[in-house]
Amino acid sequence: MNLVIDIGNTRVKYGVFDDNTMLKKGVAPKADITFFRSVFKKYSIDNILFSSVAHVNKSAIAFARSHCAVIVLDHKTPLPIKNKYHTPHTLGTDRLANAAGAACLYSGKNCLVIDAGTCIKYDFISEKGHYLGGAISPGVAMRFKALHHFTKRLPLVKPRNPAPLTGNTTDTSINSGVINGAKAEVLQIISQYKSQYKRLKTVVTGGDATLFVNIAKSYIFAAPDLTLTGLNHILNYNKTINHRL
Repeated sequence: MNLVIDIGNTRVKYGVFDDNTMLKKGVAPKADITFFRSVFKKYSIDNILFSSVAHVNKSAIAFARSHCAVIVLDHKTPLPIKNKYHTPHTLGTDRLANAAGAACLYSGKNCLVIDAGTCIKYDFISEKGHYLGGAISPGVAMRFKALHHFTKRLPLVKPRNPAPLTGNTTDTSINSGVINGAKAEVLQIISQYKSQYKRLKTVVTGGDATLFVNIAKSYIFAAPDLTLTGLNHILNYNKTINHRL
């Protein structure tokens, strides 16, 4: 069995897979030795893949390696896709995982992945399985915080969706600008990709995914487990080229 772990900016997500079938997914406060002990008690884990944009607990990795094969995903890890990013060492492993997940789910299709979390990340993978890159912009929560932080009088308001087009108070005006602005950004980015690439599949993942899926359900598809699916796809690929795993 496979255990894949995605250590993000705000939480740790994990999934247990039997080949390509997800048996369990969850969120943990941190990927420490206590976490691994609990997983090992329930499942016979043979292989683990870490992906992290934050600090990785070295003692936890050492503990995991005493039980099974472990890969810490980085730019040198063999991939089931072709990475065409010009600076692969600077590319977040979460973006790589999303690209691999899209390639797994939509093989032979041009795919635009939108990961709506702390940041809104756009990642494009071609029908040939080439990861070409994308874009990064502030996430919804970050936009609210930025307006409050960089001004003297604007309050930190709570997101309200749907937001009015024309706000008639400071709170509703901020909601209008942030929520409708983010939606307009996403739709415009999708439109530009659709004009350049045929047979485009657009998938949205991340904590704010529902905010964007609902604006165009006919051609934007939710993929809540995309990152974990991609990590498992990468792990399975490494198992095929390294029989020691």
